[in-house]
Amino acid sequence: MWQSMIGLALWAAALLLPVGTARAQGLSARFAADPAAAQAALDLARDAFDAWVLRHERITPSEGLPALLHERSGVFVSAILGDAPRCCMGSLRATRPTLAEEIAAAARAAAGMDVRFPPVRPEELAELQVVLSIVEPPEPIAGPEGLDPAVDGLAVRGPERWGVVLPRETPQRELMEPWARIRAGVGPDEPIDCYRVRAFRIVEPVAKREGLE
Repeated sequence: MWQSMIGLALWAAALLLPVGTARAQGLSARFAADPAAAQAALDLARDAFDAWVLRHERITPSEGLPALLHERSGVFVSAILGDAPRCCMGSLRATRPTLAEEIAAAARAAAGMDVRFPPVRPEELAELQVVLSIVEPPEPIAGPEGLDPAVDGLAVRGPERWGVVLPRETPQRELMEPWARIRAGVGPDEPIDCYRVRAFRIVEPVAKREGLE
């Protein structure tokens, strides 16, 4: 298994629903204090991602995973190829019974169901960085003014759907609202509700993997 690097930039976008669970509060701090759980979460994301690309297999998370992976939270799983996004899928709220199941489902969806990109091919796996983002419940805010893009993301709710820009996706705060509006399908003058988004991110190191089967 790879060793994780915590931090670094995450690209992500999805059509979303609001609301996390009360138990998701503080997950970022708890994962930061539990490197073994963070590594297990990233390993699960990579295993589920690869299993879908190589065999179209849906893996079942092990019962023996760290306790944090049995809680509930929204997650995003994405992959980066070089400096460019390759895929990303996820949700701001929990949709599965456990975080482990949420991670496996998001990884599978990112690998083959992101309609903005073609499905990931087996020959790409060695060059991809998988990124896992475990999100805190969105916090209502008046607007994006005052957000720090290094630690804050922005979710906006339009008439029909949501759009999100996660922390560190862009270093320019002035781009966060326009990008989120585009992803929510709303124009620059249409009314929106805004939410602050924070996440615990785990990023694979840049390395070429050999011997994939």
